[in-house]
Amino acid sequence: MARKNAENAGSGVRPQDMVSLDEAAQVLGVSRSTLYRWQQQGRLRGFKVGRQWRFRRSDLDKLSQATHPSAAAVNVAELDVALADLSARAEAAGEIVFDLGMPGYPVTEEERAVENAFSAILAAAVGAGASDVHMDASRNGTIVRQRIDGVLHEALRVPKSSHAALVACIKAHSGIPLDQRGLPQDGRFTFRVGEKEFDVRTATIPAVYGESVVMRLLDQAVTLLRLDGPHGMYPEEVEKYRRALRSPTGMLLVCGPTGSGKTTILYAGLLEIANSELKTMSIEDPVEYSFRHVTQIAVNKKAGLTFEAALRAIARHDPDVVLIGDIRTLESAEVAAQMAITGHLVMTQLHAETAAGAVTRLLDMGLEPFMVVQTLIYVSAQRLARKVCPECKQPDDPHFKLLSSLAERARRGGYELPDKPQFMRGAGCDHCRQTGYRGRTGIYEVMEIDREIQRLIARRATTEEIQEAAVRNGMRTLAADALRKAAEGITSLAEAARVVPT
Repeated sequence: MARKNAENAGSGVRPQDMVSLDEAAQVLGVSRSTLYRWQQQGRLRGFKVGRQWRFRRSDLDKLSQATHPSAAAVNVAELDVALADLSARAEAAGEIVFDLGMPGYPVTEEERAVENAFSAILAAAVGAGASDVHMDASRNGTIVRQRIDGVLHEALRVPKSSHAALVACIKAHSGIPLDQRGLPQDGRFTFRVGEKEFDVRTATIPAVYGESVVMRLLDQAVTLLRLDGPHGMYPEEVEKYRRALRSPTGMLLVCGPTGSGKTTILYAGLLEIANSELKTMSIEDPVEYSFRHVTQIAVNKKAGLTFEAALRAIARHDPDVVLIGDIRTLESAEVAAQMAITGHLVMTQLHAETAAGAVTRLLDMGLEPFMVVQTLIYVSAQRLARKVCPECKQPDDPHFKLLSSLAERARRGGYELPDKPQFMRGAGCDHCRQTGYRGRTGIYEVMEIDREIQRLIARRATTEEIQEAAVRNGMRTLAADALRKAAEGITSLAEAARVVPT
């Protein structure tokens, strides 16, 4: 009779929707004994079919979103020792509160230790002002690093035995399925430290010694940059940007490598012009911050909502201003150019080394010269350079070879070094973590498209020819702007040479 009732418990569920105990343990990454324990705790429902246990796939999918693989291999004492130094910095930052409505797990000492380690890593990153946290497995353990002012600094080393459980903990919070370890995955979650709320973008990728994880921390309380704020643009460059933003039609391009502040400066421009009288729309991957008077669309490639599909769709929504998160393909470049031709102001970004190089890149992608000539009104390229720490800065006497090389490039780029430059460097102190730098500033080159440059684009001139014409028209190159900021003591000469392209 008992056997009959157990079998009936699974009635209404198709056999193909059920898996065996061994298969369930493999999907969740746990041992058979852990699976039995979860059954007894009521965390997972099993169905006895004959002498074998069966589990519903839907139950396993739900559980995989809210639990670790077995943390039994974690050495709690070893993990606590590794976290000793980090824990002090984490306590100073404040207590982490997750905003996920997660169940009341973990239940074992090992799982609790992993959760505590995860919280300490996040809190320490917040306390250090890090923008990203990187976790990379190696032969002997996991290296956790924090990206501070654009440079990675090692924060701690996690024992090898804790890597899998820690990655699973991050995945569980990020809403990433735990049973897919052979493919890149991404997710997100939020947490609070005191009154501050952070949005975290998580990305994982399989590597030789275990999955590599990067978490990007976005402080939702940060005041977005404005054009009258401390962005590093000189007044004449701000005026060129504002002139382009006041144009009713055309395309504005902001260029640079990943992490150079392109999105930030586009957001600053958007804040400048977005109002109730304009229909402003954006297509982003992902949407990082919310704006008033802006309809923001997040790219969803799995659902078929790509940049190109979204661009074609919003053309029917009668926008005045369109911000495109990135131009990556010829199709997206063509749609953006067509929108600019037909009466829209298009703001977007492109991965290119220099402002002149961005024009060449558009042509190399396959965009016709006449479309570039008719649409492009403004191009800027930028980098982020670390600023000399104000607490420990002191006069610097830079190496002649380094100075002469950058000075020559700056001279060709529109800037002559003054007779008495104020070169500075940071000696290193507690305020800057002994690095000599604290905070960052932008390095820019801003090119307005005049008739001479339009003629050069029409005949497919080289990048060098376009850059020379732009300098004659008043543009300062990245090398020139970097040397100017070094000569004014804002950054060091070594940092200026590091960030500008050779």
